Amino acid sequence: MFFGKVLVAGLAAVTVLAACGDDANDQGVAARQLEARLAASRTATTVTTDAPVEASTDDVETTAGESAAATTVPAEPAAPAVEPTGVLVPVIALDNSFRPEVIEVEVGDEVVWENRGLNEHDVLYVQDSAADFGVEVADFQPGSIYSHVFTEAGEFHYYCSIHGNETVGMVGTVIVTG
Repeated sequence: MFFGKVLVAGLAAVTVLAACGDDANDQGVAARQLEARLAASRTATTVTTDAPVEASTDDVETTAGESAAATTVPAEPAAPAVEPTGVLVPVIALDNSFRPEVIEVEVGDEVVWENRGLNEHDVLYVQDSAADFGVEVADFQPGSIYSHVFTEAGEFHYYCSIHGNETVGMVGTVIVTG
């Protein structure tokens, strides 16, 4: 019990200190904090992520009692395999804004959205951005983390439908180069 209170107090102090600083340093501090929180949450709870769908082969029994292989195929063709770079790029969802609003990453980088606000949010991609990522409100409550590895270059726009729409309000852009 004592350790839990010390840990909470320590996290609160780090959060307060992280909020006091220059913008150039804030991104590095936020990235390190996010890496630690993401690692801890992956071991303690489920983190919502976009995982590629893989084809699987299962043995099934035919009517004659013979064994045959059945293959499950993804509904859409799989994107070319891209090795994740291991780079985590944080985006903080606060009440009514994503910070930073625009980020630039490389193909294979993982963008990690963290809801640090007091309100629920979602992250929805704008339909014309040719992307398929996002998290619904039920999975992005205060304290939640969502991540997505971008596997192709492009400019991907997203928004929170609770605090804006596709063009105004709580909006963001991921520019993927590579």
